[in-house]
Amino acid sequence: MAGVTGWAIVGLLLIDATFSSASAQQITCRGRMNSGWRYSAEYSNGSFTQIRWHRSGQSSQVSYLTYSSTNAQGQPVYTGAFRANTAVTLVDLSGGYVRSGSQISVGVEEWGWSRGTCNSPIPGAW
Repeated sequence: MAGVTGWAIVGLLLIDATFSSASAQQITCRGRMNSGWRYSAEYSNGSFTQIRWHRSGQSSQVSYLTYSSTNAQGQPVYTGAFRANTAVTLVDLSGGYVRSGSQISVGVEEWGWSRGTCNSPIPGAW
């Protein structure tokens, strides 16, 4: 885990402390495509890393993401694939400042686009 380690003096006590940077946060963004597939995009250490796809009666899928570019609005763009042959694009609508309440836009060729909303990870959530 990235962070800053140092000494902090509190009153007359000397305490060894580790302070985490904001980039060490983990956030999950969830949404649903018109095709019926639900998704959860994982943001960790300053980057979107993957999208997990879920649909009743289907095996879950994972699309691994790679940072591609920044669009004209200054929003980071990530790309990947669904089942290896269908292009997936994730646009970070926060402009790289992902936090709880931020939004993403996920596009899958043949399915169109969907908005997802981010929050802190929920244990046991799909």
